[in-house]
Amino acid sequence: MRFIKKKVRKIRNWWYYHKKLPDLRARLEPLKKDKTHAYKVALFSHEMSSTGAPIMLLVVAKAILKDGGQVRVLSYLDGSLRPTFEALGIEVFVHPGFRTNKALINEFAGDCDYAIANTVVTYPVISLLKGPEILWWVHESQVIDKDYIARYKRKKFRPDLEASLGMAKKVAVVTEYSKQVVQKYSSHVKILNLAIEDLFPEGIPHRKPHDKILFSILGAVCPIKGQDVALKAFTTLPEKYQEQMTLYIAGRDVDEFSEDLKQRYSHHPHVEWGTSVPYDKLKEFYSDSDVILVASRDESFSLVALEACMAGKPLIISTNVGAKFLVTPGENGFIFESENIESLQKAIIQMLENKHRLQEMGDNSRQKYIDNGTLEVFSHKFLQLMKGEDF
Repeated sequence: MRFIKKKVRKIRNWWYYHKKLPDLRARLEPLKKDKTHAYKVALFSHEMSSTGAPIMLLVVAKAILKDGGQVRVLSYLDGSLRPTFEALGIEVFVHPGFRTNKALINEFAGDCDYAIANTVVTYPVISLLKGPEILWWVHESQVIDKDYIARYKRKKFRPDLEASLGMAKKVAVVTEYSKQVVQKYSSHVKILNLAIEDLFPEGIPHRKPHDKILFSILGAVCPIKGQDVALKAFTTLPEKYQEQMTLYIAGRDVDEFSEDLKQRYSHHPHVEWGTSVPYDKLKEFYSDSDVILVASRDESFSLVALEACMAGKPLIISTNVGAKFLVTPGENGFIFESENIESLQKAIIQMLENKHRLQEMGDNSRQKYIDNGTLEVFSHKFLQLMKGEDF
């Protein structure tokens, strides 16, 4: 029954967007005729949600506009970020069938000078689009090996990501951690560390830490983010340490994983639960936290880690997170071995024993952001890569 429902939904979806094609073409026409911009760029996205990769695509769009380029977006799925693109005067087209539609991809972007394929999900653009210079912006790491390529080799169905990576002429990855995976399949790989807007342009307001040090985790509650690892580490520490801290977990629930965790730990005196944190509440979230914990099992970068540095907060971060380069152990935080409970507990204890240095460590984190994560640094580097000046 589930298979039949899925098929029916797919057919309805196809019919709906097939009828939308004339409108899509009509909206494209003035963009193709436009001669007022220095160059034209097509952005391909897997979705328009207010999450990491689409948000970074918005940053890219702003950089291109500022540089005098025209921007248009074709997305597989719609989402809450679309109005933000449109408020900048950017046309956003949504069509879930574009990834397998060579004619549509070329009709959309064939007249452009450059194209950006955002995340591995947009891989068909690499082989199907002709004309523009294509920069493939890969945000993923181990999942490329363990999921996409492994499934193809086992069952011989899409995506043949390995072949796409081999033919790509320009691939940008977000960290050295990600590059170690991608460079096995491509010899045209450059690192482009992510960046975020500074929510504290006037500087970080210093405040005294909470009496009980508040360790915060932000992100969807799911296995990849490692909240279960953090909970086990925190709740099995000796009581003398637990009494000095609170673990706050904020993020949307995902399937039964989050339900199970909440059932097991809902009554623990040192664990608190929150919901997703919208963008306009990020400043408040980080300001109220003492230490940010990133416990992910596999994360190519981690905007949360960069946001923590931007907000001047010490970090505890997993070895399987690309943004670990932002942490100098003992200077602005600690690094623990991924999924290793004892290693994480050691990092927590070290942080508690250095709670008199939290402000100093936070200032060091802030400097990491200034050196590595500002929009100015990112925009200049990205435009160089897009135009092929750094390949």
